Amino acid sequence: MVLEQKKKRFEKLLKINISDIICRKIKDPRIGFVTITRIALSNDLRNAKVYVSILGTEEEQEKSMKGLYSATNFVRTELAYILKNCRFIPAISFIYDRELEKIHQVMIKAAELAREDSDREI
Repeated sequence: MVLEQKKKRFEKLLKINISDIICRKIKDPRIGFVTITRIALSNDLRNAKVYVSILGTEEEQEKSMKGLYSATNFVRTELAYILKNCRFIPAISFIYDRELEKIHQVMIKAAELAREDSDREI
């Protein structure tokens, strides 16, 4: 229980700091509008999967992911500087999160169904 709380706090801390690093410190023009949706830490806190959502076309999303992949070591180095009191900084891997796209598609379908129902009633 205590370890789970520690893990959740550390995930939150990583999310805030990685977001800040991406927004303010990375100067890569390939990286567009990136949002960190969640972070999944391993139980030993040594590996972090950073799930990101990217607005834009498929081409822009691919460019942003390539930019994030190339900035992984920079992000980890910046985290080490920010989190000086931590014994170690987890290895980071960026993963494109398609969950928001799926939710958006479901909402579009629901809106279409609602429109069809309202058309039938009239």
